[in-house]
Amino acid sequence: MDDKKFWKIVYLYTTKYNNEVLYYREEKQDIWLINHENEITRLIYNDKLDNPTVDANVYNIIKNEKRLKKHFKLSSLKIKILHFSKEENDIQEYKKYKVSEELLVERVVVSEKNIHNFIKKGDIKFVDISVDSDRYQNRVVDRYKYKDKKLKSTNIYFNLIAIFFVLLFLLNYILLYYSKGGIYKYFEYNYQNIISGQFYRLYTDIFIFQNSLHLIFIVGFIVLCSVLLNEELSLKNSIIILLAVSLFCNLFLILNQIQYTNTINLSFFGLLGAMFIFELNKRNDNLKFIYTAVMPIIYLILLNLISDFKISIGMYMFAFILGIFVQIALLKGTNSKFAIFLISLVVVLGIFINIFGIDMKSSINNYRLNSVNERLLKVNRYTSTEKLELEINSNNKSILSYYELGMMKITTSTVQEAKKVFLDGINFDDKFAPIYYQLALIEYKESNYSKSLEYIDKAIKLDKDIKYLNFREEINSKG
Repeated sequence: MDDKKFWKIVYLYTTKYNNEVLYYREEKQDIWLINHENEITRLIYNDKLDNPTVDANVYNIIKNEKRLKKHFKLSSLKIKILHFSKEENDIQEYKKYKVSEELLVERVVVSEKNIHNFIKKGDIKFVDISVDSDRYQNRVVDRYKYKDKKLKSTNIYFNLIAIFFVLLFLLNYILLYYSKGGIYKYFEYNYQNIISGQFYRLYTDIFIFQNSLHLIFIVGFIVLCSVLLNEELSLKNSIIILLAVSLFCNLFLILNQIQYTNTINLSFFGLLGAMFIFELNKRNDNLKFIYTAVMPIIYLILLNLISDFKISIGMYMFAFILGIFVQIALLKGTNSKFAIFLISLVVVLGIFINIFGIDMKSSINNYRLNSVNERLLKVNRYTSTEKLELEINSNNKSILSYYELGMMKITTSTVQEAKKVFLDGINFDDKFAPIYYQLALIEYKESNYSKSLEYIDKAIKLDKDIKYLNFREEINSKG
């Protein structure tokens, strides 16, 4: 195996396999890598290999155990040494040295026969393709040198999130000022639009800010994270975590498991959870771990202050834990491209539903109708309607909100109040047959047979339920 293949393998480890360069000896082709599990892989290339050379590398590690731990900031060492050589040799392929509970060394002589144990099957062709230049070596080495020399005051790429938030906020403000119609209305969470197929809204409400103070709060924390954690942050993974937490929070909101709140607050708190577990998993920088442990506490305190102490700690703990699980999935090898594919699939599915005119909204409303009717059986004149009245003034309302409130008003208040709610309901969504049926019943009892017939005809047009057909015959018999 020539040195060009060796450096292509190193390049795979430092890019696709998520390893970082710990140390590189320029006088030799000897490079030390570390992954998120704090496992060290040392890759060494020699034109010729012999037993003394291979054994000497292991003994040097054992001899310098304390110095290596201090240099790499690790409490224990788990090291795999991969030896590559241009010429074939008769050296034993694998040996394992368990020196102590804190030091484990594996040394392997890599050959064409066992190379598949150290690189993924799909990458073998990449390694086998001959390359005449040193570009892969230069990419790895330059990246290592740049890492040592660059200013680590802030993570510029991570701050792109903050820049995007600010630009979108300014665009919304300008449109509101000049045309009385902002862009936020196309992004905000809206249950009615989501069940109609606008699935992209499950993600996009992380762009919505209530006011400039709210924007400054989130942007300030983004900048703070970029300064304190700098190169530890991944822009791509951060975006995936924000979108994933937004998706799950909105799904739980739709299922009435949590109350409506500003999703960007929850999603960013989930991202803080992801940062916390990332540093906890690394365990090699106590200062950064303290940062990630303290920032969520400061975040909640400040958010409470700007929200007049109206936030639900339980919901934020849920988002925090959710962020942890998403980060663990990414650390355990879940391909970020696969995560992006799943996120995109949800959006594309919504586009497909809209293009082909699939009436998903009616199907969902009719499915949920049974559970609403079951709740209505327990309604009495002492039942509070406050929760539904609040829901009707939120983005989580649907035609079922009006239907259930109207039916409760019949029991708890007056028929005329119920009628007003039903009329508001058909102004909101005129594709729900049960509301027309209830209006038909109200008009019938008031002897307004022509109006009752008009409503029942609209109900039958939407749903040819036998109950509606029989009631129309009854109305006709009165006419």
